[in-house]
Amino acid sequence: MKRENTQLIKAIIEEFIKEERLEEGLNRARLFKAWDIVVGETGARATTGKYFKDGALYCTINSSILRTQMYYRKEDIIAHINKMLNGTIVTKLILK
Repeated sequence: MKRENTQLIKAIIEEFIKEERLEEGLNRARLFKAWDIVVGETGARATTGKYFKDGALYCTINSSILRTQMYYRKEDIIAHINKMLNGTIVTKLILK
């Protein structure tokens, strides 16, 4: 028996994600996971809120010391997150 119209599973999944408009939600989940990895366990625990809109990542940090340290590492954090996501996703980081 010969198989016709075969597709790779990757192509099928990508098509499903596109048809169901799940790309934005998946990218947001990847972004927040990348944030947790880049800032480390302590930074992730201190982050009480995360929000992403129009290239800006808004993060609420409950420790003033960590927030200040992250403020001085903003560009480095943005670069690491974008590297993990294979593109320029985050253009601005706002720490509250």
